[in-house]
Amino acid sequence: MLLAASSVADRISLAEDALAEAGAEVVATRYGRVIRQAAFPHVYDANLVRRVRLREEALDDALEEFAQPLRAVGARHLQLTLDGADVPDALAPLLRRRGFIRDRLLAMTLDGPLLRGRVPGVTLKRVPEEAPWDSFAFAMDRMNREEAWYAPSVSMEIVGSMRAKSERGALEVYVAERDRRVVGTVGLAIHRGVASIFSVGTLPEARRRGVGRTLVIDSVARARAAGADLVYLIARSDDSPKDMYRKLGFHAELGFDVWLRLPR
Repeated sequence: MLLAASSVADRISLAEDALAEAGAEVVATRYGRVIRQAAFPHVYDANLVRRVRLREEALDDALEEFAQPLRAVGARHLQLTLDGADVPDALAPLLRRRGFIRDRLLAMTLDGPLLRGRVPGVTLKRVPEEAPWDSFAFAMDRMNREEAWYAPSVSMEIVGSMRAKSERGALEVYVAERDRRVVGTVGLAIHRGVASIFSVGTLPEARRRGVGRTLVIDSVARARAAGADLVYLIARSDDSPKDMYRKLGFHAELGFDVWLRLPR
């Protein structure tokens, strides 16, 4: 039986809360929940605000209340995640004037069978039981080099943040190998029957060979074998991976905004 759309959205939001808060400190404010990992201050998704409640007359107060606990651990950015509760239209230009940029994301779910098959020769190895953290860090660093924010230290912080969550049992990470060479990464988190697939990435030299879809297909199989009845992933609305996910059978369940003020 299919779940009602609102129930699916609520379950996804709660799963995102659990993943963000694992291995982190949560600071409750009047306007939202500040989540921070003091050891990894430069990682946007490890230091952010969720459950944001913004009003025009208190906007600057709210932004300062969010920024203070993040500055205390060395984070100089400010990321507001609004799943299911986009900011009012009147606030969007005000946030832009204060240096924020908006990124529209899609939570995509899989209700039925996968529509395409995996490619042979690609093997997922769980970290650290079947592959070392160094292999995962190597792959992440190779892919992160393509990002505008890239710095080796930040790339290592991202891996450190994921490792801290993994060691608390909040998620699993895998490297993909082909011909004994690392060709990609993927992560899987399961919370109360809801499985999140994330960090799907393929090294540049291994792209357009079905590696990415195999990472997703194998992760779906692992999630369902573990009892998950809802499987989702997050894709940017203006990026090409969402098209691959649609071809596999995923559909956009809900859209939400992330507002980011870059370090200054």
